[in-house]
Amino acid sequence: MRQRTDLVFAMPEYERRLAELRARMAARGVDALLVTTPENLFYLTGYETQGLWYFAGLVVPLVGEPFMCTRHAEDTVVESDTWIALSRPFRDDQDSMAVLADACREFGLAGKRVGYERSSYFFRASEQDGLFGRLSGTAFVDCSHIVEDGRVIKSAPEIEMIRRAARASEGGVGAGVAAVRAGASENEVAAEVYRGMLLAGGHYCSMQPFVVSGPRAFVSHATWRDRRIERGDCVFFEIGGTVHRYNAPMMRTISVGEPGPDLREAEALVIEAMAAVEAAIKPGVPTGEADAAGRAVIARNRFGATQYTRVGYGMGIACTPGWGEGHIIDIKPGDTRLFRENMCFHVIPFLQIPGKTAVGISAVVRVTATGCEAIHTLERKLYVVA
Repeated sequence: MRQRTDLVFAMPEYERRLAELRARMAARGVDALLVTTPENLFYLTGYETQGLWYFAGLVVPLVGEPFMCTRHAEDTVVESDTWIALSRPFRDDQDSMAVLADACREFGLAGKRVGYERSSYFFRASEQDGLFGRLSGTAFVDCSHIVEDGRVIKSAPEIEMIRRAARASEGGVGAGVAAVRAGASENEVAAEVYRGMLLAGGHYCSMQPFVVSGPRAFVSHATWRDRRIERGDCVFFEIGGTVHRYNAPMMRTISVGEPGPDLREAEALVIEAMAAVEAAIKPGVPTGEADAAGRAVIARNRFGATQYTRVGYGMGIACTPGWGEGHIIDIKPGDTRLFRENMCFHVIPFLQIPGKTAVGISAVVRVTATGCEAIHTLERKLYVVA
């Protein structure tokens, strides 16, 4: 490892992550691990790029120096942003899997047991065929989620990074609410959301913020167009501030004009559901129990709406196209996995009023020794603008 003092985290943090990964590799009986998931590359090394359309891989031997195989253009990232000392980049006119196979032979891994992330979006079937076919005597072992097993519990420096991302989210929400008014376009509001996030210390987003008004405000994962906001509209926000790939999204809803009883009922139920979920989160409690607690509150609405998604999902590192760690752990019906101290979640109870809007008031929380704490500090309410 190159000893660096200018990376996202101090070297002892990376050394701990690598040592713990190697212990899990030894338990799986593999001699090396090929890591191809962008979030895992960042977690282990600091490698952070938007250039995700070309292959990038980190090979971690059980003993010896790790090495990376990336596109030549991205090798500058390896040099600038990581502790990696060995790199075998490929040119645009080379076959990336041929270069990687040659590197595996060079470092004595041909014929060994090599783990890989079969579930990775970024190690395509054609690439797997290309590598495995060139190393026919090597046993490739599916080790999907072996890195994520270390990511699920956040260290103190990671929690601080999530807090910084939360401040960016809150900056975006505050600026966006201030921009909402009858006659403003969704584009104008989204521009202020971005400005607020960046001025509050945010980096480039892992996923674009959702800013949507009027008839489309209840449409899942919709975002801004050039529509003009009208009096009587609702505007739905889900804003995901990001700092060094760590994320802390939050939902808020804004009423343009005084809200009626439907909106006020939805506001009260969502705030109550948030409190019910938080009260259920404790180390040793199955995550499904917290889901049930929030879902039961939302079910009391008179609109026939249900909490049709999970009530929460894991939070931490994410690259495009998402901002969560729900594939690692989430809060969903019947889940028997247990909350553990220093897990982080985005808790998202929300209520759709059919044909009108979605009322969402969410927060990122950290599991503590006795319960949980909210990392977001912005007031939980339905915002009202004239």
